[in-house]
Amino acid sequence: MLLSSKIWINHLIISLVLLSYGSFVIAANNEIAFVNVDVVHPESNQIDRSQTVIVSGKKIKKIGSAKKFDLEPLIKIIDGDGLYLMPGLVEMHAHVPKVSQGQEYLEDMLFLWVANGITTIRNMSGEPAHLQVRAKLNNQEILGPRMFTAGPPFQGKKIKTAEEAKTIVKKQASAGYDFLKVHMGLPLITYDGVVSGSSEVGIAFAGHVSNDIGLWRALEAGQKSIDHLDSYLPAIVAENSDISRVKDSLLGMPYTPFVDPKKIRLVAEATAKAGTWNAPTLTLAKNFITPFDESSVLLGSQYMPPKMIRGWANIAKGFQKTITDPLMAEEFLNYRMQLVKALQDAGAGLLLGSDAPQVMNIPGFSTHNELALMVESGLSPAEALTAGTVNAAIYFDEEETFGRIEENLSADFLIVRGNPLNNISTLKKPVGVMLQGRWLPSEEINKKLEKIALKYLE
Repeated sequence: MLLSSKIWINHLIISLVLLSYGSFVIAANNEIAFVNVDVVHPESNQIDRSQTVIVSGKKIKKIGSAKKFDLEPLIKIIDGDGLYLMPGLVEMHAHVPKVSQGQEYLEDMLFLWVANGITTIRNMSGEPAHLQVRAKLNNQEILGPRMFTAGPPFQGKKIKTAEEAKTIVKKQASAGYDFLKVHMGLPLITYDGVVSGSSEVGIAFAGHVSNDIGLWRALEAGQKSIDHLDSYLPAIVAENSDISRVKDSLLGMPYTPFVDPKKIRLVAEATAKAGTWNAPTLTLAKNFITPFDESSVLLGSQYMPPKMIRGWANIAKGFQKTITDPLMAEEFLNYRMQLVKALQDAGAGLLLGSDAPQVMNIPGFSTHNELALMVESGLSPAEALTAGTVNAAIYFDEEETFGRIEENLSADFLIVRGNPLNNISTLKKPVGVMLQGRWLPSEEINKKLEKIALKYLE
């Protein structure tokens, strides 16, 4: 049914308001209609053209052809002509600041994710105060993405026995954390305690895999996700290689000269069979390897404390001084990208994660760097975007909550000017972000970003 002339007039008036002032009239019934927008479905690599998407409260109420609905006069209408609407991105390796770092800084970092179209995050290093942050985010008392959080990480120096690990597992599960984080350097005996405890109480564990544990034990143990591709390079070392003198560092880079590329497919298929997911954090490894250029502008750096940026630069430059074979370092990055492509081809679950805020990784901005590197690894834009949308929902068993553009799912999406299935970089500048039913046009986003940047002018 065509819109009545009265509705078209109403539509035109509100569209003119949008073009002139960047703000919208609030509808009495609290519903928003995005009209004539192209809806992107990364999981099927398809686009539904000229759709109307109606949001009511926190959920997507209706989706259909732009000509299908006779919109009510009081509904807020946003003209989507020439625009693309796709599910909000999910950052699966985030580090939410500690509350002790200050509420203002915490909320600024959360907003940086939202400003870049990230509507859900997985916090990989939690603390008791983050449970309250999670509740406030979900209740929209704080402006930020939906959050799943680990408890405090399991670290080898702090936990000595399997029984001690099991006790902590039960405490974290009882406290209400979403999953457990296993950290680097965790001894096998302690890891086995985490595995046993998690099985008893029914909570997943994810994160690092130390050399003491190794890839095969992690897969056998049912580790939910492996982050940074930890332990993969040692697992693909050629047979009969003498690695007794290899001193591990930076995600297994010293094992690079001993790698047998033919083993990449083997470990990818084993990962798929085990049902273990991977958040590769390609951008983190690249930040350490790529020579730091003082004259270059780090995208998003104006929104971070300058002292922190300088500290990151010193860490990266310090590591780069230890690289004696630049070609080997490049080969290391190449093997990581080959692993990502092999995991995708084998049907192993991939997740979008960049590890932010960490060395040169600024919340939100680094997520787009990670997307680009996944595409550079050989994934199609649709496959990379699937890793950053519905895959996360599947991982959390929340497919009926978020991750796709579908009726009755959470209204979490971003709108951009170009087709992201053709050019993934169009996601860097969203026209607006819908966060659990709250619409944030680019004008509002940019004003908030400007306020954050003003705090760090030197």
